[in-house]
Amino acid sequence: MNEIVVVGDVHEGINFGFQIDPETGLSARVLDIHDNFARTAQFAIANKAKLFVVLGDLFDRTHVSPTFREMIRRDVMEPLKEAGIPVWILAGNHDQPRGKKGTSIDDFRGYPHVRIYRKLAVEKLEIDGKSVGCIIVPYMHPTHIAELVLEKFGKETPLEQIFVLGQELLKQWIQNRVDELEADFKLLLAHYYVEGARLRETASPEVLPGEFSFRRDMIPDVDLAVFGHVHLHQAMRVQGTEVLYTGAVERIDWGERDDKKGFIVIDPFAEERWRFEELPTRDMLKLKVEVSNEDPTQKILDAIPDVAGKLVRLEIAMGEGLRSKVADSKIADKLKDAFHYEVRWTERTEEKIGFVSFTMDPFKLLRDFVDLNYGDHPKHDELQREGESLLKEVL
Repeated sequence: MNEIVVVGDVHEGINFGFQIDPETGLSARVLDIHDNFARTAQFAIANKAKLFVVLGDLFDRTHVSPTFREMIRRDVMEPLKEAGIPVWILAGNHDQPRGKKGTSIDDFRGYPHVRIYRKLAVEKLEIDGKSVGCIIVPYMHPTHIAELVLEKFGKETPLEQIFVLGQELLKQWIQNRVDELEADFKLLLAHYYVEGARLRETASPEVLPGEFSFRRDMIPDVDLAVFGHVHLHQAMRVQGTEVLYTGAVERIDWGERDDKKGFIVIDPFAEERWRFEELPTRDMLKLKVEVSNEDPTQKILDAIPDVAGKLVRLEIAMGEGLRSKVADSKIADKLKDAFHYEVRWTERTEEKIGFVSFTMDPFKLLRDFVDLNYGDHPKHDELQREGESLLKEVL
């Protein structure tokens, strides 16, 4: 076959504080992510792909446990090597170091079929006797962008101009490479937010306010542009160029609970130049229940459908004084077949009064604390996730 398989935002090594295997210390949820990444590699092998590209954020942070690196070696890198398929890995905002030190993605440099891109680059490959030119734009931290601007325009450059000048520099570099590149098909591969891309609805966005991004006029006239960084798969047209986001391989955040996950397959010289291959995902079920009657337990039970194997978030809002009338054991029994569940209680009262349940589970205590004190905070999910990560490291 003459296909290029492109996958993005794998986030191997992300922490989940539930379904922990006591022997490995890994959550079963991380295996959902890893298995989909392995499925992508298996697809490339089965279809004899010409190239396998990871568009950034292979890892959730610059340094992850050796366990994750070994899993990727065993299930992705080694099989692709045996199949003779080259691998390109772009650094994303999660796995690009701020300094010059090596990172977990650099561990794969020892493979002859793997190339790691932490800097701007141009590559060419041949497919069916024709040339494909690739402009590669890995993520660069704002400090790296500032260094380029100060080197080009001088150290006296006003701080308020660095962001815009950085965009202009990157725009010009990309356009120059496109103009110089002699190829039958020109492909832009990058890890950035492009203005106008649809973001997930969440308190923990993958794109932060004010971060360095692509203006629409920075998209060059190429045959196809494929981006990582945004977790929702989508396609849009920018200045005549088709811009794709692969999206993540699994649902990383509750803001992605309805999004399809998968990867992009590019066949540059076919009539259908690209297609989206969907991957299996674990269902994420978010339930909201308003309780204001004399039988709150039954009202909650009636709102819970079949939850077997699903991730469930049950949000219960009730009037003051009704909490003590709820039979927690019946609700827990109804939710027992879920892959994982969490229950959030909101009592309509002017004063917050203590925890709603008693437990010695440190993760449950943390969740209750965050819910009680930051239930309406826009960073609620981020605070909870970071707290669980720190708690896990301490324990």
